[in-house]
Amino acid sequence: MSLPFDATLKDMIAQDPSDFASVFGLPKITPARTLNVDLSTISAATDVAFGFGDPLQEIVDLNFQSGPDLLLPARVHLYNAAFFHREKCVPVRSVIILLRPKADSPNLTGKLVYSAGGKRVEFEYDVVRMWQQPVEPFLQGGLALLPLATLCQVPPGKDLEEGLRDIVHAIDRRLVQEVEYGRAVRLMNAAFILAGMRVLKDPLAQVFAGVRIMHESTAYDVAVDEGVQIGLEKGRLEGRLEGEIKVLLRLGSRQFGAPDAPTESALRAIQDLERLERMTDAIFTAKSWQELLATR
Repeated sequence: MSLPFDATLKDMIAQDPSDFASVFGLPKITPARTLNVDLSTISAATDVAFGFGDPLQEIVDLNFQSGPDLLLPARVHLYNAAFFHREKCVPVRSVIILLRPKADSPNLTGKLVYSAGGKRVEFEYDVVRMWQQPVEPFLQGGLALLPLATLCQVPPGKDLEEGLRDIVHAIDRRLVQEVEYGRAVRLMNAAFILAGMRVLKDPLAQVFAGVRIMHESTAYDVAVDEGVQIGLEKGRLEGRLEGEIKVLLRLGSRQFGAPDAPTESALRAIQDLERLERMTDAIFTAKSWQELLATR
């Protein structure tokens, strides 16, 4: 709640920050300028977070990343601090899960360190590089892990496409034996989308050929019939953008219902192909069109 003296102090200090340098130990770097203090424009929506204990004793924040982002450690630090504040100082562990080598960066060291005014901030986080993970724990673990198996190491002695085919058929065998059809299709759709980050869409159809979990009216059909064909035939950025948007509209409509006009316009206005690809990656974890559009 804003108190009467808040506006007075803010206005007074904002007039000339340099006047306060000596008494508050501010930097003597010039020029000094007043920044916009409204932080509501910063999106603090993370990907997935889990709370452990009742009462809550620990939080783990998972952040999936499919493309390069030099600000990723800073963003994850923001999420960590926001959870720590909101949950009244419950410890928070942050994990960055890189879905493909394209998302990797030399600055993803597991530690963010900076200093100002002689004070040091040090934030540690975990980094999981999916392409370095052995596939067996994902194939043999819980059903929700199965789609991520397509991002793991392929079996030794096999090329990428052949190895992926073996992984996909192992996923198919478990889904046929262990889960009802509707969920099996959703999990296989997710596996198809994730595998599409490793191989081109044309051979991807061959990787998934012969699976017993059928793909009628699923991500398989959408990708092959719309996104892939548009991208391959036009071979231009415009065609790839159009394909990604059509895939998002079709899949999103199944997940959240048909978008209203402003939502569809906002989606079609996006011209960043990598962002659209990240949105496609997030289609099965987002809860609404608004949350999907918040993907950066």
